[in-house]
Amino acid sequence: MRQLLIIGDSIMKGVMNDGGKYRLCSDHDFSSLTANEIQVDNASKMGATIESIQPILKKKLAGLNEQSTVLFSLGGNDCDYDWSKISDDPDGTFEPHTPNDRFLSLYRDAIRAAQETGAKVAVASILPLDSERYFDFITKDRDRENILHWLGDVNHLYRWQEYYNSLVCTLARVFGCRLVDLRSRFLCRSDFPSLLSCDGIHPSQQGHDLIHTSVAAALG
Repeated sequence: MRQLLIIGDSIMKGVMNDGGKYRLCSDHDFSSLTANEIQVDNASKMGATIESIQPILKKKLAGLNEQSTVLFSLGGNDCDYDWSKISDDPDGTFEPHTPNDRFLSLYRDAIRAAQETGAKVAVASILPLDSERYFDFITKDRDRENILHWLGDVNHLYRWQEYYNSLVCTLARVFGCRLVDLRSRFLCRSDFPSLLSCDGIHPSQQGHDLIHTSVAAALG
């Protein structure tokens, strides 16, 4: 049986925000892929960044071979900020959780390490966010005007995340990885708003269903 190792954040873990409470979607471990004779090891964690997955990656890569596929799905947390600090100091200078240069360096290393096992490597694009809903989410119990002052405009949230997505897509191309373009699959849908939870960043159940079918089509 083929193996699929998923290294990702809450998106691939199957987290959704249902009325302000986080819970897992159905089939959060991609068990439906077993119908295609694929054994799935979903090592995704909520809040994961390219740096925080390094210990997990080292452990999970042991024993993989040419019958294995490693799917990376990271970047959403890396490009995010400490919004409480920004709320308190709207004229300050802040870096994202993983600055772009370090993000690229660590992602390169992770792809190389996976390829050295003989496994196939795939990279998922970053899901698009809904700027308005996500802005409402990050400003809850914080100073809304201060955060908007620092951002410049609400749509900067989307553009900044899109920049990190461009870095991910470039890495996939440079290293010859299969790109599982979830971002495009979401954006082309006329029902896009319904694919995201109320926080504007985690998928809804419908969104997770689309992720599952997209991954199965790309890697199954």
